[in-house]
Amino acid sequence: MLDDVQIRKIVTHEEIGAVQNLNAEIWGSQAIPSHQLLAVIHNGGLVLGAYLADKLIGFNYCFIGQQEGQMYLHSHMIGVEKAYREQGVGELLKHAQQEYAKENGFQLIRWLIEPLEATLANLAFLKLHAISYQYKNDYYGPLQDDFNEGLPSDRLAIEWWLDRNRGEDSLDELEEEAEEIVAWSLTADGLPMLDKEGLFQAGQSFYKDAYLLPIPQYLQKLKIESPKLAEDWRYKVRMILTTLFDQGYAIVRLKKQSDYVHSYLLVKRALLAL
Repeated sequence: MLDDVQIRKIVTHEEIGAVQNLNAEIWGSQAIPSHQLLAVIHNGGLVLGAYLADKLIGFNYCFIGQQEGQMYLHSHMIGVEKAYREQGVGELLKHAQQEYAKENGFQLIRWLIEPLEATLANLAFLKLHAISYQYKNDYYGPLQDDFNEGLPSDRLAIEWWLDRNRGEDSLDELEEEAEEIVAWSLTADGLPMLDKEGLFQAGQSFYKDAYLLPIPQYLQKLKIESPKLAEDWRYKVRMILTTLFDQGYAIVRLKKQSDYVHSYLLVKRALLAL
């Protein structure tokens, strides 16, 4: 299927209408106004569409950003029709975005992801070799769509430097040496739980080159089966990542470990070849 998917720039009113419809189908009522999309397209931004037999099955909405004098392309929204998720469509859109960024002089692409969504983390850290060292608490405030409802809208800020090598060989070694920051276990109902004994303390110091932090493999399933446990993951992961980021660590990989959890690999930023 993936070989038949074409990525094209969205430029016409009709194409924008299809994006709005798909956006509403994925996120409910949060459709993007057509005038906003047109303004982005005509002022240096980008809207990409993924097409299968001329049917729009995914899109990526980006605009220009700036922080501390650094210009970058901010990837605000990426969505794929439910029937085609986890088949590589998002990765195709990201690589098309990468080509556009390079053609237009950008060295950096940034975006935000849900910290507990393993699929999004897999794309960012394993497939695209991005990094993250900024945690944003409840960034959007309450969100009511299926993906976000029930938890504070925490986000990881992702940085994808297009022409920088992270040093994958050294990361392989660090991953082998890394220890879990805290343990995970299964509840009586067979659901993953983080740090059952509450051993992690926000004030403690970390000194090793690398650590592993578990996250649930299936957040949406966990939210349905135990909302309180999903909330427990939210606040524990928030505290741990904020602590590690403040001490100079960055997420560089997602390690696939079991049927219940995957783990972030956190490495001292001073060791990264960036």
